[in-house]
Amino acid sequence: MDIQTVISTIIVMGLMIATGSIFALRVNVTAEVKSVLILIILNIAVPAVILNGVFSVDLTGDALAEAGLIFAISIVYHIGALIFVKILTVLLKIRSMFGKKMVILGALGNTGFLGIPLAATIFGPAGGFLAAIFDAGLSLVVYTVVIYMLQSEGKFHISQLKAVINMPVISIVIGMIVALSGFKPPGMMIQFVEMLAALAAPMAMLYVGMLLPPLLKRGKKVLFPMLWFPVTVRLLVIPLAVMGVLSLFSFTGWTAQLIVIQAAMPSAMITAVLFSKFTSEEETAIVTIFASTLLSLATIPFIAWLLI
Repeated sequence: MDIQTVISTIIVMGLMIATGSIFALRVNVTAEVKSVLILIILNIAVPAVILNGVFSVDLTGDALAEAGLIFAISIVYHIGALIFVKILTVLLKIRSMFGKKMVILGALGNTGFLGIPLAATIFGPAGGFLAAIFDAGLSLVVYTVVIYMLQSEGKFHISQLKAVINMPVISIVIGMIVALSGFKPPGMMIQFVEMLAALAAPMAMLYVGMLLPPLLKRGKKVLFPMLWFPVTVRLLVIPLAVMGVLSLFSFTGWTAQLIVIQAAMPSAMITAVLFSKFTSEEETAIVTIFASTLLSLATIPFIAWLLI
């Protein structure tokens, strides 16, 4: 992994976030505008990144086995991260529903919305595809274990799994079927997918930037005393722990680097939706997401530097 590529990518991400913020200062970003942007990013741009990766990778033999390994690692990693952060909250005596929120915010990273475009930029189309596989593992854990944690009655409903069936996951399935069938898409289709895939990173960063001004206007009112905990755990403690575990198993190469970079992502945006639905309070998630996203512009290059 080229550290200069990582640094330049992060700098460009920062500039795009700033551009989105400037836009939001001059134009009223309504809920409808936000919904349209999310729709385009998650249902068009990110699936295009996945398909672009599939079209660029020969999904036979070793490549297919590697994808399966990444998915398994993702599930083990996310469940392990939840347990690890839970232990930390117990040691720090952070209990009740607030403690559960700190566990979720500290354990779950933005491996899809930000992770997939970033991985595609740093590691190429194959990186974007494997990052999508990694994010699929997160989705499975979120809509089973995490929702179970947040529900007051502590019951699991099979209907929760319907949320796992989304456009990125559907794109993975379609892409793998196409690849395994040996079908070669025409050049025009490949070019079309490449152009759509190029939208993912810019639009994701612009969206993050657009949400920043309203938060900053509220100033210190939105901060909470324990904000340092999920941010520190998410951006430094967990990625460093993952690096240590992978080194113990002598798991090296660019796929190992991709896993560490995914582990270094800021807090997942899906947490705001989950908190709003199951706890009727999303501000804790929103503040943590923004704080960790902005600080990740410095911590991700640091983690990447350690991987060299």
